[in-house]
Amino acid sequence: MDDDILGYDCDGCEIYEYRILRAMFSNDIDIEDLEGVDPREYCAIRGDDGIAYAISVHPYTNRGLIKKRENIGEYEDVPVIVKPLNEMEGYEVAYCSEGEFYYEFDDRNKLKKQLESILKKQHSKVMKKVKK
Repeated sequence: MDDDILGYDCDGCEIYEYRILRAMFSNDIDIEDLEGVDPREYCAIRGDDGIAYAISVHPYTNRGLIKKRENIGEYEDVPVIVKPLNEMEGYEVAYCSEGEFYYEFDDRNKLKKQLESILKKQHSKVMKKVKK
């Protein structure tokens, strides 16, 4: 596991790669009771470009609430969101009964490939706009 600190959460806690991030206070208060906050969970990950990102993970967690708050249709998939980690204000490191909550070890390569694919698509969209 990479021991580089990628950033700090809203409480000043260190964020390491593959740590799970949640909306502020959702470690202690039911997410449904926190109005106006993002119910998604994110994973901190460094891209091939060296930038630290947060990619939404575990779309099954709070699926109904995500769909309700984002007006996503009943039969539509919950889209994956990628943000630069430094834009994740109001998020805190997630904890579970075992302590620190990290992304599952077996799925890390798959997550990394997904991130790079999304970044490539975002880059292509930006380049098309620039060329116009």
